[in-house]
Amino acid sequence: MLLDKLRDVADADAEFDKMDGHISRECDAWFKVCDRQMNVNRFPVEAMMSRVLVMLLIGALAASCTPGRIDYVHVDSSYDPIQYRFVPYTRAMYADVSGNPFPMEQQAFNTLVSEMIQPPGVVPTNASPYRIRLAFNGGGVGCGASGGGVRHGDITLAAALCPGGGPALTYLRGSVSDISGPDDPRFRDFVRFSVAKLFPAPSSETLEHENRERERHEHAPCFPPGC
Repeated sequence: MLLDKLRDVADADAEFDKMDGHISRECDAWFKVCDRQMNVNRFPVEAMMSRVLVMLLIGALAASCTPGRIDYVHVDSSYDPIQYRFVPYTRAMYADVSGNPFPMEQQAFNTLVSEMIQPPGVVPTNASPYRIRLAFNGGGVGCGASGGGVRHGDITLAAALCPGGGPALTYLRGSVSDISGPDDPRFRDFVRFSVAKLFPAPSSETLEHENRERERHEHAPCFPPGC
């Protein structure tokens, strides 16, 4: 089913070109999707949306086999899904790490976690406005969660989206077991998946409201001096 959706993305992308009269014959960059190819060098907005949609679909497949579990996710009423929904797939995020579940230097672990939470090809930066609190083997929730050290059993994680100096917009707790070490792909998948869960997509009702508001503004009469 998911592979069919991925193929539909590629087909729809090509069909858009035919309808709009823009058949790109020079293929400088192609995005491989299920043995098909999609041109991503035509229009910046269209190309970005195509890549994001594919990432979301692939993410849905990955979620079905992601190790560990998420015990709960809290979403504050101030969270704006329209503003934040694409962040974990397109933007650099700042990893605010506390605790270390492995016998390695703290700074090396912090760097490892910072790299693993970024979207593919995105370079970490401490200047990012998207601060992610990641507390391993500790206690508490939200932006004030604190981490701990090495211990037997599951590795626990408290993660939160903490933009600026305010309270958490979203936060969660989860855990993963049978991790062999910091380079275990299952650990990377668990942390990356947990961060993506901090950015829930808008509901269908929210999207419908957004579309109605946009249409209302587009068709509203304009009077001088604003026109």
